Amino acid sequence: MANYLASSLQRRTAFIEWNGHGSLGRIEEILSRTYGRNVESPDTRYTFFGVTYYKNGNSHVLAACMDGTYDEIIIDFGEMRPSVRAEWLRCTVKMVAGSLNEWKLGAFLELLAEEENRRRGWIYTAAFGSEDTRREIEKRFRISLLRVPLSVDAFSVDRRAMEWFERIL
Repeated sequence: MANYLASSLQRRTAFIEWNGHGSLGRIEEILSRTYGRNVESPDTRYTFFGVTYYKNGNSHVLAACMDGTYDEIIIDFGEMRPSVRAEWLRCTVKMVAGSLNEWKLGAFLELLAEEENRRRGWIYTAAFGSEDTRREIEKRFRISLLRVPLSVDAFSVDRRAMEWFERIL
């Protein structure tokens, strides 16, 4: 999504990892080996292909991003948890990325059951899992669960991904 907004729509885009998973740090390490970036820097952000990635998100990082520097701010909260719930509910676009794999399905179903009264306008997506499970969830929770198109490169936006983002955003 960040690369779609930055490259296809020419929007100044920030991506905040607000979940403690450390994925953006690992991505930066890979980029440093591939493109020669310095990862020894104590900086908590880096920019790649027009997107600024913030590795340690919190309310202070979000406030700094909201000062007018960016057109779009994407926040990866990870799992829904009480400490981020209020911030997530304040987001303009609420997108839930669920997993339909058997070993992760329980957490997704639990979220859907807990949030039954707040679903209006939320966008639900899933990248993996069975089509039967996807249809069953749509029927049970009366939501549209959109299948995320497979992309072989997280930093490139092909025509199929572009069309998908145009439809949902």
